[in-house]
Amino acid sequence: MVVFALLASLLLAVPAASVYAQNLVDTNYSGPVFQDAFWTNRTTPPPQGTSLDKVEVGPGDGASILAVVVVNRGLSDITSITGTLNLPSGMTASGGGSRAVAKQNDLIHAGVAFTLFFQVDVSKYANVQGYNASLTVQYSRILEVGQYRIAEFFAPFRLTGKAVLDAEAVNREIVPGSANQVPITIINKGTAAATGVVITVSASANGTGGASAVTVGQKTFDVGSIPANGTAEIRPTIYTSSAGETSQSINLQVSYGNAYGVKTSTNIQVGLVVLPRALESDLSVTPAGNSSIVTAGKIYDYKFAVSNVAGTPLSNVLITLTSQSDSIKVLGDSKWTVKSMDANYNKEFSTQVFAPTDDIGKSTTFRLNLQYLSVGQTKTDSVDLGAYVDGEISIRAYEIGVTYIGGAPNVIGNLLNEGNTKALFTTIELTKAENLVSNPPPQQYLGDLEENSPLPFSIPVTIDSNAGAGTYPVSLKITYKDNLRQIHSLDINMQVNFALEQPSKESQAPSFNPAIPVGIGIAIAAVIIAIVIIRRRKKSNLKRTITERKQDDIESLLDSQRLKTDEHK
Repeated sequence: MVVFALLASLLLAVPAASVYAQNLVDTNYSGPVFQDAFWTNRTTPPPQGTSLDKVEVGPGDGASILAVVVVNRGLSDITSITGTLNLPSGMTASGGGSRAVAKQNDLIHAGVAFTLFFQVDVSKYANVQGYNASLTVQYSRILEVGQYRIAEFFAPFRLTGKAVLDAEAVNREIVPGSANQVPITIINKGTAAATGVVITVSASANGTGGASAVTVGQKTFDVGSIPANGTAEIRPTIYTSSAGETSQSINLQVSYGNAYGVKTSTNIQVGLVVLPRALESDLSVTPAGNSSIVTAGKIYDYKFAVSNVAGTPLSNVLITLTSQSDSIKVLGDSKWTVKSMDANYNKEFSTQVFAPTDDIGKSTTFRLNLQYLSVGQTKTDSVDLGAYVDGEISIRAYEIGVTYIGGAPNVIGNLLNEGNTKALFTTIELTKAENLVSNPPPQQYLGDLEENSPLPFSIPVTIDSNAGAGTYPVSLKITYKDNLRQIHSLDINMQVNFALEQPSKESQAPSFNPAIPVGIGIAIAAVIIAIVIIRRRKKSNLKRTITERKQDDIESLLDSQRLKTDEHK
């Protein structure tokens, strides 16, 4: 009795139409039953002997494939299978609507599993969580061709989210000839946690083919889990030999578990800037502002600061600045004289330098020679100020508008990098289009944006049902990385004109005039009536002739009728 009571409570706890719940308790059920559901990267079964790859899908990922595995739990083979999945909030079918449809026309033997591939558009408003979507499967048993059966059950699945890891140095500047502890922040920009994160730091080859930045001491860091939008920090010790080499960077080999627990790996490069070697004298010299990075192709303001660290006054100080590279020129002042420096002296000096674009991606040095009097004695010293030559990235967006491509609305435009070096890993995102676009689409990857080369873009959008012709505000966000792999972003706000697409004349169907078929019917009826009247008149004339000419035999009468017919012809 207790067992029957438990079964009864289970049946009352679920909808009566739920075959999924029925399958749990009804061992006599024969038909399709749910087995598994996950996101994948293909719409057809994999080659024999292999399995479908499970991929991470998060909010805003757009077009995605949800695989639902169903088992034919029965004694009969089935075919002509159609699955209809009711999608939860935040997801739509690829063609629109809240129901996604998938078909399977193969012959599925009894006891064999098959997969339904549903094409789903995941919007940015979907939540990372588990869902319990209702699934209707229509099928036909092989011995019941033309007759269809229906199975209804639930297909539980999860919007996994995805981990997207990046890294940047908190302080990119390192001093040559010494061990530098470099704080590096690991950032999870995704929508799912990265578990079991292990980071291995290794040297990265510089521009001359060597590897001058090396890791000293601990090279592997186990940081555990990094939640979505979370961070972790590592502090590797980096040593580099000289400031006169090309740009330095280190490579991070990151391994972690994704949302399915599958081990995943990625490589991230972190750029560094080598500072001048420490000066051991009565004067301290450091680059000022952002002078450790020189922008090529333009006259650049180069600044450095000089401080008296001797604790006693200095006098007759002569400062001379020279470039150690033949291609980089000092265009402004290169010599300064200071009559007296008290114990607390600290002053910034500036000049103008020019680096050609051919030096982009290289490091250089400026030598600072110092001559001064300290306690009546003449002293000289020199220091090399290291700098990295970078290009300029200046992105401009133009000709932004809304147009229809293949009948689908798109936000279009062009990006132009007016700088002298390419923007790496460029992306674009429609962040705001109030009253015009419903559910802004996910971020779109554009690749590298070359200098002086326009790059067109088109972002498919869904126009708000209440939007009419007019002018609307649109906001775009462009992100990219420079040569040192530092992230930059650019926000663009402008007004765009929108007009509803009008169907072309060629595509317009001819208008239907109900009078045309009515007129044709009347004409046909008139012809039929005329034929009947003519035949009746002929028959009446024939009867009258027979009556009047009873003395004639029938053959002569017929002969006369044939003669009239021939004359008429």
